[in-house]
This record gives sequence, structure tokens and C-alpha cells, in this order.
Amino acid sequence: MHNLDKILDKILSQARDEAEGVLAAAQRECKQIEKESVQRADGVVEAARVRAQRDQKAAVARAASTADMKKREILLAAKVGMLEKAFAQAEQYLYDLSREDTCVFLAHLLADAAAERLEAVQRLQELYGEEEAGCTDFEVVLCEADQEMGPLVIRAAKTFLKRISPAYGKIDFTLARDAAPIRGGLILRYGDIESNCSVEAVVGSIQGKIEFAVADILFQSQESD
Repeated sequence: MHNLDKILDKILSQARDEAEGVLAAAQRECKQIEKESVQRADGVVEAARVRAQRDQKAAVARAASTADMKKREILLAAKVGMLEKAFAQAEQYLYDLSREDTCVFLAHLLADAAAERLEAVQRLQELYGEEEAGCTDFEVVLCEADQEMGPLVIRAAKTFLKRISPAYGKIDFTLARDAAPIRGGLILRYGDIESNCSVEAVVGSIQGKIEFAVADILFQSQESD
């Protein structure tokens, strides 16, 4: 019996040693797993933090880009609006001229339109050798408010034309009986052709000529803002 007890004690001791070894190994494995889990969790958290920072920076950049674009649109609209307002004021300024200044203005319009037509006729004569390359019988159509000053306008226009060419100064003009359906300016008729020299058309023509140049200035200004 004594020997049997010793054998049992030895078996139990070995079993305890093995159990302790297994338990220690399990504890070490658990700690390793816990460590790796913490590291993985930290990695996930860090990745999420980096991703959140990246997303935040991207959102801020998008917001800044949108705000900058909106600012440019507002500035451009304001500048274009100021340009439109300036031309509208220029047009109104011409409508509000005194009677004397209106007469001079109309005379210049008439002289310029007639000279342009006469020069076109001359170019056609030079190109095709025709004695008469078109009608030069001018008829002046004024708006109803300016019809009374028609004779003065024609007289002044002939003076201005004479400064360009003595022959131009001898051109005759006829004052139309009908009134032009315009607020100011005039219509110049020659044959079946009409030249629209209304205030609205004149200002619009000037605006059209400088529109692209002004647009370039505005866009360059937008780039520098």
C-alpha cells in the first residue's frame, strides 16, 4: 500500500505540473491574444482617425472651393451688373440732353451715318467702276419729340460733312414726315436701306464693340482676387 500511495502521489504531482504548465501556456496565449487584439484595435482606431482627418480635410477643401467659386460668381455678377448699369446710365444721359446738345448730337449721328454710306458707295465705285453704286438720296427720320429741330440738325450735319469732304457737304437731305418709333436718335434712309442710329442702337453698338475687352478685364480681375 505504501508503494501504491507513492505512485499515486507521483502521478498527481505530474498531473499538477502538467496542468500548471498547460494553464501557464494558456495564460501566456491569452495575454498574447489580448496584446494582439489591443494592437489591432489601436490600428483600427488609428486608421479611423487618419481616415476621419483625411475626410475632414477633404470636406474643408470642398467647402473652401465652393465658397471661393461662389465668391467669384458674386463678384463677377456685381461687375457685370455695374457694366450694364453704366451703359444704361449712358443711354439715359443721351435722352436727357438739353435741346441744344441734342441737336448737336443728332447732327453728328447724321453726318457719321451719311459719311459711312458715301464711303461705301465710293468703295463700290472703285471696285466695280460703276458711276453710281447705290442710292445716295438721304431721308432723315426723327422721333416725334425731335422733329421740330430737323432743319437745324440737317444744317449742322452738312457743316460737319463739309469738314470731311467739300463734296460731302453738298449732299442734300430730306426730312421725313413720319416720326421714327424710337425715344431718341434718328433713322437714316437711302433707297430701300435704313441705318438705325437710335440712341439704343448706338449705345448697344458701342457696348458690343468693347464687350469682349471688358469681359477679359473682368475675368482677369477674378483670377487675381
